[in-house]
Amino acid sequence: MRTIRRKVFFSTVVAAAIQVLIPGTAHAASEFTNVATLLCLDSNWSGSVYTMGCNSGNYQRWNLYFNSYGIEMRNVATNRCLDSNTSGHTYTLGCNGGNYQRWRHTYVSNGGGSWRMTNVSTLRCLDSNAAGNTYTLGCNGGNFQHWYRRSL
Repeated sequence: MRTIRRKVFFSTVVAAAIQVLIPGTAHAASEFTNVATLLCLDSNWSGSVYTMGCNSGNYQRWNLYFNSYGIEMRNVATNRCLDSNTSGHTYTLGCNGGNYQRWRHTYVSNGGGSWRMTNVSTLRCLDSNAAGNTYTLGCNGGNFQHWYRRSL
């Protein structure tokens, strides 16, 4: 009986380690357009995240990696991940697999069909304004927190 328990325990530990070490499933690059402003989610080499007019450039393309913990959004140009903190700041950092870099995408049926992106760690939603700033706020259902997602 002890041998069986050890085998089950060892199998469980190995399976958990494999899930952590193997990256999630990648999907085609996506562009995110804010529903309220019609500006696209963008980034740069210094890690700033903002919105600006859509241009389909690589700084506005995000590879999505899906796993059971949420979605990692990796910028195509910089290979850095969308990150946030409890103060509501958004930025990109080297991808580290942490929950501040994991997002839940919830489909919102609002006529045009958009997505709400909630940070797994803070439970705050990705938000924007007409000035091009991005940040996270408590989820409120407003269009500044809704994003069209277009696969490129």
